[in-house]
Amino acid sequence: MFFFAFFGIQDKEEFLGSCNNVVCPGCGRLTRLDVYKTYRYLHIFFIPTFRWDTRYYVKAACCGSLYELEGDVGRAFEHDPSTEIRSEHLRPVHAYSPYKYCPSCNATVPPQYSFCPYCGGRL
Repeated sequence: MFFFAFFGIQDKEEFLGSCNNVVCPGCGRLTRLDVYKTYRYLHIFFIPTFRWDTRYYVKAACCGSLYELEGDVGRAFEHDPSTEIRSEHLRPVHAYSPYKYCPSCNATVPPQYSFCPYCGGRL
C-alpha cells in the first residue's frame, strides 16, 4: 500500500503596489513605499483551499526599513491602491540600517560617525 500526500501548507508573498512621494518614517527622506501581502495557505492537489495569517508589510526604498501595516489599511490598499498610508499605520519590524542618513544634506554616512562628514550636521 502506498500513501501519497497530495496536500500541504505553504507561505506566499504578493507585491500589491507602491506609494510614491511619501516621507520615510525611518530616515525622513522622500521615498517610495512598496506594499506586500504575506499569508499561509493549505493546498490540496496544488489548489489553494484555505488561507490564514494574512499580514501586510511596507518596505521603504530609500533605507530598506521594513514596517508592518495595519490590517484594515492593508485590505483597503489591496482594493484601492490610492489609499493613503500614514506613519501611524506602520509598526517597525526591522529598523536596523547599516548606515545613518544626514537630515540636513540627505547623505549616506557610516554608522560610526556622530557628525556628517559632508556638511558637518549632527546625526
